[in-house]
Amino acid sequence: MKAINNTKYFFMILALLIGFGLYLQYSIEKSTKALHALEISKAEQYASRIAKYLESETNGDIKAYLQSHNAKRETLNNILHAFLTDEFRYIFLLTKDAEGHYRFLLDGSLKEPEEFNALLFPKSPQFDEVYRSGKPQIVEQGEKGVEEVWRSLLYPVVDKNGTKALLVMDLSQAYASYLSHLNSPISKTVTLMQIFLLLSLFFIGYTTYSFYKFRKNMMIDPLTNAATKAWLHEYLRTHPLEDFDVVLIDIDEFKRINQKFGYKHGDQLLKRYTQALYEVMPPETKVVRLGGTEFLLLIPKGSDLERILKKIFLTLREKEFNIANETVCLSASMAAMHTPEGARSEEKILRMLDEKMLEIKSRGKNAYALIGEKHLDDLKYSDIEFIKQALEEERVTCLFQPIYKTQTKEIAKFEALVRFIDDEDPSKLISPFHFLPVIKGTSQYIKMSKLVLQEVFDTLQKHEDIEISMNLDLTDLYHRDMMKLISEALHTHQSLAERLTFEIVEDMEIKDYDKAAAIFQELRAYGSKIALDDFGSGYANYTYLIKLDWDMIKIDGSIIKELLEKPERTEPIVQSINELGIYFNCSVVAEFVSNEEIYKKVKEIFIEYSQGYYLGEPKPIEAYLNPNR
Repeated sequence: MKAINNTKYFFMILALLIGFGLYLQYSIEKSTKALHALEISKAEQYASRIAKYLESETNGDIKAYLQSHNAKRETLNNILHAFLTDEFRYIFLLTKDAEGHYRFLLDGSLKEPEEFNALLFPKSPQFDEVYRSGKPQIVEQGEKGVEEVWRSLLYPVVDKNGTKALLVMDLSQAYASYLSHLNSPISKTVTLMQIFLLLSLFFIGYTTYSFYKFRKNMMIDPLTNAATKAWLHEYLRTHPLEDFDVVLIDIDEFKRINQKFGYKHGDQLLKRYTQALYEVMPPETKVVRLGGTEFLLLIPKGSDLERILKKIFLTLREKEFNIANETVCLSASMAAMHTPEGARSEEKILRMLDEKMLEIKSRGKNAYALIGEKHLDDLKYSDIEFIKQALEEERVTCLFQPIYKTQTKEIAKFEALVRFIDDEDPSKLISPFHFLPVIKGTSQYIKMSKLVLQEVFDTLQKHEDIEISMNLDLTDLYHRDMMKLISEALHTHQSLAERLTFEIVEDMEIKDYDKAAAIFQELRAYGSKIALDDFGSGYANYTYLIKLDWDMIKIDGSIIKELLEKPERTEPIVQSINELGIYFNCSVVAEFVSNEEIYKKVKEIFIEYSQGYYLGEPKPIEAYLNPNR
């Protein structure tokens, strides 16, 4: 859209320049005409003086005097010749006889001057008009005019009885050209500018036309006439995504059609399928071909999306298509969602739809599904812009889940669990399940960890008789900036470090045990403890107990919950882990103690510590330290 607007403005500017060029040409022509008029006015003054001079030299009766004074006539002819300049080509005096014919009285031409009383038959009726009216006029010579004459000034010599003679002064064509040439350089420049602008207009018009053809090919899929992804990106710049519900459609097993009938017939079938899709859609729906056999529908909000989705699915599933003299039906997988308010990124929406589509296809394809609220929350809270804003506004807090002494149910310590605070509902806390995978390994993760560390140490500072543990994974330990942040925090709060335990959560296998041991030693140097989290799952196995020193072992919840399902096989394993912990001088914690039955089993095995929702949910720490408030 931006390129289109820029082209429009460019054409406007070019049109203004052409208009300005035309105005300059008009101004030059007007200036030239004004110059001509000025010269003609000067010529009239010139003619007036000559007429007065002739009258004074002939005692007023010009015709009679000149007829009887031949010598004087020759003298006056020479004087008229003297009046000739570059401006005037000819100067002569005429009179009208009794029969109405014009005859020469004087002629200022040296070469072949007209004889006295010679006849002249003027072609312009203006001669008679001037003679009759006694008012001077300019005669345009035109195509049949006298050669080398531009215009003729007819100046009447009059007295009380009327016009006695007619003084004719022919302004030369050469002088007219000279006057015109005064503005000629500017006029030529303007003309060249206009030609250049017109050529530019033609070139830009052609280029724009070619661009629009190219753009149309980019915006409209030539096979199906559906819009393309390029069109979608441009369209959503000016049309909010939140105004539409979206449906993702992917035709199942279309490769088999191409393999069986060939790509030519496959393209024809895809075109017919798209036409059928248009027929069943609600009005104003936009169809976008994302690629291959995948289509995205933008349906204006306000419709019953589930009903529309079901109608599209059932109609297209039952639609029969004729191809190569055979009838085929196509199945498709469809995922739809109500676009949440404030949604801006189509990439996030498509990612959600793709995830749902993968789920549908993994269950056997040929089905449809509508994404629920849980997925919409994930869409919002996993958006990097939301995460950045939350960290910028420090909308980060910690909940604390107590770790109990199993036998006495006394709180021994707390585990700090990070949460984000929703910007629209501050009472709503967001699980790290949504945002941690997005920012892991980025500067945003460092920023979050800094805020968590600060809150943990503030809590330790405020409550002198508690201990807190917090999670670190192996990538944190191997990340230079993260370890620098932790070391600086421990150094700043050395008096509190001995009440802090780091629970190592493994998302990768420890391969360099010497490096891991060195990092553990660095953390212990400040008095902190190291716990092995989720023991018994993933990579956290007995090799870890052999290779590294631990202060605490936390048995993974997937093992603890089996105490109820398969106690005869699970109890010996849990018992052995507990005994190993005692042997290695490690505290042992049973995680995910979710009900009373599991708690009793853990208590019977004499596991020192227990943690889980049965004993205590994650809450603000004051809920446990000051329960009556």
